[in-house]
Amino acid sequence: MTTQKEEFDRFVDRMAKIRYLSSPALYDFDDAQDYAGRLRRNFETIGTLASENREMLDNLLYPILESNEELPEELVDDMSEFGEKLLSLAGSGNDFENLDIPIMTLVTERLAADAEKKKDMPNMIRQLDAAFISYYSLMNITARISANPEICEGYRKRGLKIGDFFLDMVKKEKFLTVPNEELRNLVLMDARFVSALYENCCDEESNNKYLDLLDRMMKISADPFYAKAVPGFDWKYFQFRVLSYYLQATDDGNKRQFNKEQIKRILAAADAVETLIASDRAYFKSVPGADAIPFLCARTRFFAGQISEAEYRSELMKEYERRDSSDFGPDGNFDNILIPLEFLSLFSKRRSSEDRLLLKTFYRNISAYMFGMPNAGALSFLMEYFTGIVQRFYEIPSILTFEDFGLQTLAALHPPTYIHSMMVGQITECLCGYVIENMPEVLVGVLDTKSTEEVVRKRNAILSFAYHAALCHDFGKILIIDTIFVYGRRLLDFEFDIIKSHPVLGSELLKKHESTKAYADVALGHHRFYDDSRGYPEEFKTSESKDKAIIDIVMCADCMDAATDSVGRSYNKGKTLTEYIKEVEKECGTRYAPWLPKLLSDTNLRADLMFLLSEGREANYRDTYLLLKSVKEKGV
Repeated sequence: MTTQKEEFDRFVDRMAKIRYLSSPALYDFDDAQDYAGRLRRNFETIGTLASENREMLDNLLYPILESNEELPEELVDDMSEFGEKLLSLAGSGNDFENLDIPIMTLVTERLAADAEKKKDMPNMIRQLDAAFISYYSLMNITARISANPEICEGYRKRGLKIGDFFLDMVKKEKFLTVPNEELRNLVLMDARFVSALYENCCDEESNNKYLDLLDRMMKISADPFYAKAVPGFDWKYFQFRVLSYYLQATDDGNKRQFNKEQIKRILAAADAVETLIASDRAYFKSVPGADAIPFLCARTRFFAGQISEAEYRSELMKEYERRDSSDFGPDGNFDNILIPLEFLSLFSKRRSSEDRLLLKTFYRNISAYMFGMPNAGALSFLMEYFTGIVQRFYEIPSILTFEDFGLQTLAALHPPTYIHSMMVGQITECLCGYVIENMPEVLVGVLDTKSTEEVVRKRNAILSFAYHAALCHDFGKILIIDTIFVYGRRLLDFEFDIIKSHPVLGSELLKKHESTKAYADVALGHHRFYDDSRGYPEEFKTSESKDKAIIDIVMCADCMDAATDSVGRSYNKGKTLTEYIKEVEKECGTRYAPWLPKLLSDTNLRADLMFLLSEGREANYRDTYLLLKSVKEKGV
């Protein structure tokens, strides 16, 4: 009979193993054949581990979370330790990364409520600190979902509610009621961090609140009252972090739109942090982030009009040239991802040949950096900056299109989704070819065709359009890839809402670029039923799209690959093609187009599909390995 602590520890161990198995490093494999075989076996193992995790959650953790009873002290200790382990990968060195923030959030919320009920101030502060971290993380993860902004705003408001608690506790009349120095340190650090909850805002009021909070923290750091209350506190580091927050305000080309007066306030912090570092260079030599201060100060002075764009570019390049492409921690993400993002914010639509050459170098190195990321250990952290790269992407004609970059990104961040995209493209092309041959009337209207004869004449163009649209159908998943990685348990409601946003996200991304804008409707509609009765997004009616027939074909191809493959679907074994076709026959006219059963009855088509789902799929695994290897080796 295992104890509750042992059950919690086993869950953590399984989640860590799932993280490794789902994103194995290239050096783990001997060759492409080994990659194809082992990745498939890995996901079979993941299926078993995930089943065990679901059993633990359903039988042990969820009943505890749903109860209103006071928790015994031993259980509180076990759950606290469990939450801490879910927050970081033990022994990985990536203490900024998490194993399962959503479950950790549920645990800390339950423990905080229990502590409040017991009037246990020390434990309540500790649990609110953990919940504060989790809400901030979830806010950043969900900030990428433009299609559903209320999810992000919900976590920000929950974080601000806890932030108000810490800001209240840091008041002089309350601060000494905090029981001990350790907890006072915690209150100070969390009060400082409240400003981070305004990172995704870009209005004048929020920007002023951000700066006012930092002003307040600087005053606290210079107040003898607090120095006496926490004699062992590292005020030098506290001041450095506060001043760094000022300078980070203008990330991503001043995306948050700080105005001239607010930039002046940030400029004062640039002078102050340089003075602080000069006061003890030996100390700051080992402080994470101190090396980036010259760049951050240069950026602030650029936005303040004190230095030219050329001088700012020079500082950017100095920072970029000292990057470590094997560092996947905060500093590595900063230099390898944020610096290129800052360059992108400078590029005008009329880019010079020098800019295009620089872009080519950046994209090559970014791809290599992502391909080299070990086991997705820093994925959520990387995505904070990389999302900006995706959204600001500039196509380089004849060199790199958004389609190319999107597919490379999927291959780097989540090979199963890349392989799925390739499979859907190939299945779509196969299905579409048989439609043109046997029922061309279905495709009249696609590419502005007016008759079946014109459909036949435009065969190659229609096949190319359908194939590339299918390749891009899941590009929205790029922005939510860390949620796609949730293999170890069933999705929570908000996570499913995130997943359901990917058609809208993909459509928005595709519309921005010449190479992909024609595929936007296909990405938007590939999870809608044929009769528009179900699926998502609900507001999109595929019946009103000129690409209706291609949407229906891609939807079928998408479902066919997902249903018949076990990789990436650890909760379910793949069906046979015959089983899937029976599903199509049963739901034709509602979920599937009414002409699909007749199409799929063609024995030649079935033979081609069987080949794609077996030998073709294996070839895609092998090709993915070779792509991963080649892109990683080309990076500098």
